[in-house]
Amino acid sequence: MKLTIYFDGSFWCGLIEYEGIQGDYRACRYVFGPEPKDKELEQFIYFKLQSFINKNDEYLNYSVSASKTKIDKKISPKKMQRKINKEKRKPVMSTKAQLAITKSREQKKSSKKQQKGLNKRRLEKEKFDLKQKRKLEKKKGH
Repeated sequence: MKLTIYFDGSFWCGLIEYEGIQGDYRACRYVFGPEPKDKELEQFIYFKLQSFINKNDEYLNYSVSASKTKIDKKISPKKMQRKINKEKRKPVMSTKAQLAITKSREQKKSSKKQQKGLNKRRLEKEKFDLKQKRKLEKKKGH
């Protein structure tokens, strides 16, 4: 059995990997929430872990018996590894605050771009008007 604690972007999670009842490889995820202290981890391991694994086994046995009618296609290990790496590379933006910050940044960026365009056109128009004025003054002959 192996327990790996990791941060998924918004919560601290535990990945529990173990050998199932039939001797197969099984894994499940437990969400701790805020960063767990050592004491909380000990309590989880001693008191909650076994019941959590038992519930996971029951759920898997139920779902396997319910899905026996489907023919499962095995995925090659290389393909599975590529899928996992692709998921790892995706940026983790899971909290609403992070999404709101990103959205506001994008809005500021687009408004600033729009403002720059307006300023550029205004300056070009001023230059053009100044050239036209000078041209007219040349023709007048003072």
